[in-house]
Amino acid sequence: MRARSHVSRDAIVQGALALWRTKGFAETTVTDICKAAGVSKALFYVYFARKEDVLWEMEVFTMRDAHRAAEAVASRPYELVDLIEAVIELLEHNMRRYPPELIFEAVIETYRTERRALADGATDADLAFLFLEPFQQAQRDGKIPAEADVARTARIAQMLVADGIRDWAAADFFDRPLAGPLAREISTLINGHQHP
Repeated sequence: MRARSHVSRDAIVQGALALWRTKGFAETTVTDICKAAGVSKALFYVYFARKEDVLWEMEVFTMRDAHRAAEAVASRPYELVDLIEAVIELLEHNMRRYPPELIFEAVIETYRTERRALADGATDADLAFLFLEPFQQAQRDGKIPAEADVARTARIAQMLVADGIRDWAAADFFDRPLAGPLAREISTLINGHQHP
């Protein structure tokens, strides 16, 4: 039963992604997604409250991959900028497969999700899902000072990445790299903030 539910959920995500690539996010309805996935609307609503929640599902899997990329960097000698770049590079690689409109919508949905979480009392540690674990490791490794508020630092870095991605998607992003320049900017801001 659990394997079947995984297959249904994956079919919904894959169906939505295929439609968003061809039809666009705004023009795709839940009915369209259900037809593409071969599932009923009732089953769709078992897993997702709305089509925007499918975007969040996409991001959750990306975060896991980003953390693995950070772990690989932290397993050898590194600088903080290398860790940040590894995370953003993975995001960039994945985003290049999707149309800019979809990336833009995913960022906007992230902002909405964070707003709802903040209204429910979420903290920086609750919202810093992209960089919290990598930055905790960097702090243990002495790349971020022990006295630094690592949750707040991770949250700020995440906000800068979201804003950078939004700008990158709004422009013709295939013409320019994102990871290296953005990682250097974030690292400079973190280091400048920590060492006044």
